[in-house]
Amino acid sequence: MAALVAALWAYDGWNDLNMVSEEVREPSKNIPLALILGVAAVGVLYMLVNAAVQYVLPVTAIAGSERPASDAIRAVMGPLGAGIVSAGMAISMLVGLNGTIMSGARVPFAMSRDRYFFSALARIHPGFHTPYVAIIVQAILAITLLLIGGSFQQLFSITIFSEWLFYMIAGSTIFTFRRREPNADRPYRVWGYPVVPILFVLASAILLYFTFTDNVRNSALGIAVILSGVPFFWVFARKRTS
Repeated sequence: MAALVAALWAYDGWNDLNMVSEEVREPSKNIPLALILGVAAVGVLYMLVNAAVQYVLPVTAIAGSERPASDAIRAVMGPLGAGIVSAGMAISMLVGLNGTIMSGARVPFAMSRDRYFFSALARIHPGFHTPYVAIIVQAILAITLLLIGGSFQQLFSITIFSEWLFYMIAGSTIFTFRRREPNADRPYRVWGYPVVPILFVLASAILLYFTFTDNVRNSALGIAVILSGVPFFWVFARKRTS
């Protein structure tokens, strides 16, 4: 299960689309379509790459390699091919980071617009029409984490645990909203309700358990960072009510 967490990183990014759903045309149609086709495409590519690596390299070589894909290409095409793959990986990371930056800033922007956070983060750039203050604050926080957060592996562990904790929580809210607002307009309805959401929440909980026990220190740190935001929410929620 701990190894599965690293594999799930390749499929991550589907959540970024949900953060910009307000800016998508015909969201009830296009968001499910993009999520299904996007995750399916990544799944096919991911399995094909792994199959190719395992076809070229023996299991012992894969286990001892830090970059199996590059080593597999090197065995077939030489150093030039390995360099091309490494460059492709770097470009892929840059593209993924760009999507995360653009979408991640929409969360504090939405919170601020709903008056659950500092109002400055709700400002929109007059020329680019983007939440530029939220993007700048996000950049500052990311740089700070890079400077004091330790290795990539530590940051990776904190991120994965925190993300799947929120995925589980967000998935579980459907039961509350179905009960609290039975007549609300629902452009998209979950197939197989309530079985599918229950399976998702259970799978997330199992994954979180093994992730936490495999890396207690970083997982606990992730929880601490999340909990540090609770007092801010209480303060702004009380201020908003009054």
